[in-house]
Amino acid sequence: MADAELLPDDYDPSHVFRVVAMPIERGWGVWLRAVDDTIIASFGIGLPAAAAFDPEVLGVLGPLLKEKYRLAYDGTGAWDQIENHYSAVVYEVGRAR
Repeated sequence: MADAELLPDDYDPSHVFRVVAMPIERGWGVWLRAVDDTIIASFGIGLPAAAAFDPEVLGVLGPLLKEKYRLAYDGTGAWDQIENHYSAVVYEVGRAR
């Protein structure tokens, strides 16, 4: 998984459709995915896999998505849990939905 400091050269937040977060062996991982489910970017957020999704993971992930990736979601209710991962549809900060 890539470091959260690195973004693809052609990164455009309008191409991101959904964010997936999942605990893996090394800690919580995050994937930014396009409408066709291709991975645009992936990174770790520095929390152990045992960290609770809400509030620990969301406490780090929400601000990171907004500040670094210019993405937002509609509150904690936007996240769906499927087995051990969480997924939310996101939108570009500052862009009308």
